[in-house]
Amino acid sequence: MRVVVTGATGFVGRRVCVALLAAGHAVCAAVRGGAAPVADIAEHIVVGDAGPDTPWRAALRAGDAIVHLAARAHQGDDVQARQDFQRINVDGTRSLVEAAVASGASQLLFVSSAKVFGETSPHDAQGRPHAYSAADMPQPRGPYGASKLAAEVLLQERCAAAGIALTILRPPLVYGPGNKANMFALMRAIDAGWPLPFGSIDNQRSLIYVDNLADAIVHGIATAVGQRCYTVSDVELSTPGLVRALAAGLGTPARLWPCPFVALRALGRLAGRSDSVARLTDSMVLDRAQIARELGWRPRIESATAMRATGEWFRRGTAC
Repeated sequence: MRVVVTGATGFVGRRVCVALLAAGHAVCAAVRGGAAPVADIAEHIVVGDAGPDTPWRAALRAGDAIVHLAARAHQGDDVQARQDFQRINVDGTRSLVEAAVASGASQLLFVSSAKVFGETSPHDAQGRPHAYSAADMPQPRGPYGASKLAAEVLLQERCAAAGIALTILRPPLVYGPGNKANMFALMRAIDAGWPLPFGSIDNQRSLIYVDNLADAIVHGIATAVGQRCYTVSDVELSTPGLVRALAAGLGTPARLWPCPFVALRALGRLAGRSDSVARLTDSMVLDRAQIARELGWRPRIESATAMRATGEWFRRGTAC
């Protein structure tokens, strides 16, 4: 079918377009403009920034499937960031679904975020972190998670009223070649040989490789029916485990030293980076049993291969 991808030139969007093409779909990239076109896609339609007035109809036809990736990322908590989260993530999604209804689109797949659950997994009596699923009550803590949840709610309401099939995916941190966010900064520190004070951290965090997420999106498009919501991930690692996995992918030693948890928290407060330290020390785990059971999706690329591909990409960039 014809699949319109918003945010098609982004980190995830480019891999989604490749995966959709490989599955035999015709892909239309709805783009802001200015970025390099996605390889092998003939149809690029410039719609500008996502917002309440985005001319999404220019990219849409009757019967289309839509993959909605365009969003403001989760950094920022100031007034401007909050306004952007509302304008792009909420109002932009509202204008898209209205255009989808008007054009007669058949389905919409929305990539939300695990941050609709907040920032941490509570622990049970045995000390195990809770693995969130779609059955859990969302409790976003910041404006980004709140904006993603608001977009989910309006999509559920409007798609149900219009008879448009809706699939919502809630991924955790997405990593892989092309990621220039926090994971890239961690890789730079590992590659530089810095001793990292994470050796004593005993946590679990879900991750997903970008190509595995793209594959889950393809599965969602192929099986669309009714309204569905899934958490999706492919591996759980502690922070020291993540450092070791990235170091192995880079082909360099992991230099970890134990620092007491209380000391790490104190250093984070002094540096004004309490939230960053919390993400490194707390657990955040997602359940993937439902999407495996209902869509038949399982991670296609194992984490060692994914880390190695990410490390090779990093090496090519530093060489250049």
